[in-house]
Amino acid sequence: MEITKLIVKKLTSKLSGAEEKEFESWLHSSRENKEIFERITLIQKSGKDLRELETLDEIAAWDKILQKIEPVTVSQKRRLWARPIFKYAAIFVGLLGFAFWYLFNPVQTQENTMPPPDKDAITLQLENGEIKVLSEDGSSQIKDKEGNLVVTKKGSNLAYSDSASIEKLVYNTLTVPYAKRFGIELSDGTKIHLNSGSSIRYPVKFIKGAHREVFLTGEAFFEVTEDTERPFIVSSDGLVVTVLGTTFNVKAYPEDKEINTVLVSGSVGLSKKGNPTTDSKVLEPGHMASWDKTHNTMAMEAVDTELHTSWIHGRLVLKRTPFEQIVPKLQRHYNISITNNYPILNDKVFTASYDIETIEEVMASLSEIIPFYFEVDGNEVLINKPRN
Repeated sequence: MEITKLIVKKLTSKLSGAEEKEFESWLHSSRENKEIFERITLIQKSGKDLRELETLDEIAAWDKILQKIEPVTVSQKRRLWARPIFKYAAIFVGLLGFAFWYLFNPVQTQENTMPPPDKDAITLQLENGEIKVLSEDGSSQIKDKEGNLVVTKKGSNLAYSDSASIEKLVYNTLTVPYAKRFGIELSDGTKIHLNSGSSIRYPVKFIKGAHREVFLTGEAFFEVTEDTERPFIVSSDGLVVTVLGTTFNVKAYPEDKEINTVLVSGSVGLSKKGNPTTDSKVLEPGHMASWDKTHNTMAMEAVDTELHTSWIHGRLVLKRTPFEQIVPKLQRHYNISITNNYPILNDKVFTASYDIETIEEVMASLSEIIPFYFEVDGNEVLINKPRN
C-alpha cells in the first residue's frame, strides 16, 4: 500500500496486522519519517480532514511551501532541495506539503486545538472546519458556531433542506468509522447510505445551474433524485460516475486495487476524471463496472446486485468469494484486524451470509467450510494452518 494511504488509515481507522508491520518498518527506517508522521498527527489533532492527503495536488502543495518561506531565489531553492529534509520531501512532497501548509497557517482558533474526536466516532465536518460527533440514535439539530441551522439529525440519518438561504457551494464531510453505517438525505432528496470506513464530501445545498457533485472515499449506495437539468456526479479516486436518476453502489476504498460500480436501476455513465467523453462507458442495470486504478482500464460483467448492496441492511453476503477479498470486508464490518499466517487460504472461495453473528461465530463457520485455526483476542484475529 502507498505510504500516504497507509498513514491516513493508521490515523483514521485501523491497520491490519500486515499493514501495521509495513507502517512500523517505514516509521522506524529514518528520523525524517518520524518527523513527518509527528507533523501529520498534529494536523489531525487540529481537526483537519486527513483524507485530503489522498487527493492532494503534490506540486501545488510544494509550491505553497516555497511561497511560505519566500523571498527565495532560484539558487536558494536549489540549496533548499540539497538539504536532506528537502531531498526527502521530493519523495513525500504531498505529505510534507500538507503538513507544512497547515502548520504554517497562522489562523488557529481555540476550537482547532481541542483534542480530536475518538477515531471510532461518526463525525461531521462543517465548512468552517468545525467537527461534530454524531450518535446513532436520537434526534437533534446541528448548528454552526454562529448558531445557524446546518442539518437535522434523526437517528442514524442526516437530512438537509433545500430551503436554506445559501447562494454558493458550501460543503460538509461525513466520516463513518469501521463497524458503523450512516445515511444522508441531500437537499435535492437524493439518499446516500455510507458504509463503514468511508467518508463523503457534499454540498449543504445544490446551486441552480451547477452539477450536483459529491466526493466519495470508501463505499456508498445512492438513490438519486432525477433532475434532467442537473446531472448527479460521484467523483472517487480518478473515476467519475454521472447519473440523472437511478440507484447504484460505488465501492472505492483507498486500499482496493479497483473501484466497483454496481447499477441496480436506471443508467449511469462512467469516465476517467478530466476526460468526461474519452473512454466513457454506459453501465446497464444488473451489471458491475470494475475500474483498475493502476492501469486505467475498465471491465464490465453481470452480477447479483444483492451481493454488493446487502451491507445497507447490515448483512454480509458472500458467494464464491476468495478469502483474500473477505478479509477487508470483515475488518470493516467488525472493526477488527486480521493477520493471516495461512496464505494458502487466500485463494479459497466461500459462500455464506451473516447479519447478527459475532466475529467468533463467523470465523468458526468459515473454518468449517475450509479448515483453518484461528484465535480472537479483543479486536485482533490471528489465523494459522489447521492443527492436527
